[in-house]
Amino acid sequence: MRCLCYAGRVVDDATITEGNPCYRFPGTRERDGKLFEFHKTLFLYNGFRFKEPFDDLIVVESFTSVWWLWQNSLRNVVATMGADCSEKQAALVVSLVKPDGSVWLVTDGDAAGERHAHSLLTQISPHRFTRWVRLEENTQPTDLSAEQLKACFTS
Repeated sequence: MRCLCYAGRVVDDATITEGNPCYRFPGTRERDGKLFEFHKTLFLYNGFRFKEPFDDLIVVESFTSVWWLWQNSLRNVVATMGADCSEKQAALVVSLVKPDGSVWLVTDGDAAGERHAHSLLTQISPHRFTRWVRLEENTQPTDLSAEQLKACFTS
């Protein structure tokens, strides 16, 4: 396995703006005469782990949500690394779910989470059964206990 990218995160969410995003990715860089660029829209965070389609796949916005769900034994989880889902990411999600499987969207309980869910729903629901787990306002998946997380997928 090789490192594809690294990311930094803003410490104080109050400082997040369009010019100062929550996450920072490396810019274009040159090494040995080659240009390297990271395009987060071409990947799903944690998607590299999965070689076969699942019955159920959870899609979240952030790395930290993937980590939290993984720590709570919800392993079939990927992140789009932001509030927008590209066509490539949507195609990857569809490819990771069996034709009769389900995609579970667990987005943040804010305007960006709403945008994220709509972006995913419009692109994925024509191809796979998709369910949006709506969190309370200003709540993120990382705010939920293990019991609360499990309840999201049993109701």
